[in-house]
Amino acid sequence: ALEFLAPITTPAALRSVQADPSPLITTILVLIGLSLEGGLIAWIHFATKHPDAKPK
Repeated sequence: ALEFLAPITTPAALRSVQADPSPLITTILVLIGLSLEGGLIAWIHFATKHPDAKPK
């Protein structure tokens, strides 16, 4: 199921991921979550900044 990783991993690493894919799945989900959180933070920042505020 995870053969698409073969070009970028060693055979031992691929066997390890195929035996227990939970660390890889957790890492991917954490990266997606952090990206969504960063996007939300950026959206809140731009939605709430004051257009008339002058830089000092």
